[in-house]
Amino acid sequence: MTGSSAAENEERRAWRRLTPEERAAITAAGHLKVWHPGQILALQGSPAASVFVILRGWVKISATNYRGDDAPLAARGPAEIVGEMAPISGLPRTATMSAIDEVQTLVVTRERFLAVLRARPRIAEEVLRTTAIRLQESDRLRLESGGPDFPQRLAAVLLELSLQHDAGRSDNQVDLHFNQGELASFARVSRSTLIRGLDELRRLGIVRTARRRITIVHPQALRELAAGHPPPVAGIGSD
Repeated sequence: MTGSSAAENEERRAWRRLTPEERAAITAAGHLKVWHPGQILALQGSPAASVFVILRGWVKISATNYRGDDAPLAARGPAEIVGEMAPISGLPRTATMSAIDEVQTLVVTRERFLAVLRARPRIAEEVLRTTAIRLQESDRLRLESGGPDFPQRLAAVLLELSLQHDAGRSDNQVDLHFNQGELASFARVSRSTLIRGLDELRRLGIVRTARRRITIVHPQALRELAAGHPPPVAGIGSD
């Protein structure tokens, strides 16, 4: 099982850690915007003109390497602040952010965001704290994607992604909005290998699959498999 916990998952959501006064200060500095599925919030390599607070929906973070391969890095959801590091560093963006479903964000320009951070240093501390947590999550995903037994490795990767998505309610069903190519990139395998792994998890009754969606129907069984204890097929319901 991975090192994530419900507490860590909540900690990653910096917006919820801010006081009402701090959230009001950021809100006053920005404006609301709705993004439709597939729309680009920010493009890799572009100037970092804005910071986004996700109020509703999910955003995919992805990057293109020097070979031209596009790889997903994470999915971010409600109460998360995204795209904040490039405005602070002043460097071009290192990743593309796109809307998975309909997304509502608070958009704050770089100049106004930095002014808020200067006026309220505790917000800067919380942004830095979130960045540290995300780096730990990224390290865990790389660690879990390197295991020798693929069904166990895939279960661990799916578990880590589900804990990022689920805001601490890890006993509920979880929908992961990634296609097979993106999941293969997370797991560092070919798509054909991923399909075989998903077939095994479906056989065990742990997941259901649909277009651009993996539903984890039995999180506890997924945790057991990730820990190296595959559940018997008969021991899992068929819902």
